[in-house]
Amino acid sequence: MMRRGAKVALLAVFAIVIIFAIIFVWRTVYFYNQIKKGGSADVSGAVHFTAGQNNSAVNLPAGSKINLVGSDSPRLGNASAKIIIVEFADFTCPFSKQEFPVVRELLAKYPDKINFVFRNFPLGDANHAGGKEASIAAVCANSQGKFWPFHDKIFQNQKNFTNTDLLSLAGQIGLNLESFSQCLESSAVKSKVEKDWADGVALGVTGTPSFFLNGEKVEGAIPLEAWEKVIGLVK
Repeated sequence: MMRRGAKVALLAVFAIVIIFAIIFVWRTVYFYNQIKKGGSADVSGAVHFTAGQNNSAVNLPAGSKINLVGSDSPRLGNASAKIIIVEFADFTCPFSKQEFPVVRELLAKYPDKINFVFRNFPLGDANHAGGKEASIAAVCANSQGKFWPFHDKIFQNQKNFTNTDLLSLAGQIGLNLESFSQCLESSAVKSKVEKDWADGVALGVTGTPSFFLNGEKVEGAIPLEAWEKVIGLVK
């Protein structure tokens, strides 16, 4: 016969499982409702925030709009999809790396249902050294039409990147190294990365990966099953 203490422990574990299940279902329904509200919104515009509402960490003119999606942000999937996922990520963040294959699998399964957008958010602390350099390099790869191969190559070889490391990776995917090397020093490219970061801060991003699902912020490395629960509800 099971002892009283063991029964209590078993009931406690069962209660915890039930609570987490309820929370998961609630979040799934919540995200679904956000998707329904968002419909097929134009992701090229600004959403939710204007300067003065949530911009204490960035210097923006009062009343200026903060874009959720940059005009030249890399995208995958269906540009007219109802589900718009914007990711802010750091190439040196282990949690961004953990989420990278999940996002790739999600897009492979639902290419017509998702409009996926990537934005740079280099964290800039000692634990993420080389993150800004990697973001700049990714923008340079995008200028040669090879953002996504470079994106994948960076995460597959994640480290605290130097420009030498990045040039090596660029060569492995067939980029023009002379143009790439010049691009790494471009002030305009650095400004693009800084604009991504500033928009992220203004939108309340504090860590990576952070996602915006039809404008609703979702933080952290999210399991494929959780994404699928939401995707599967959209008709």
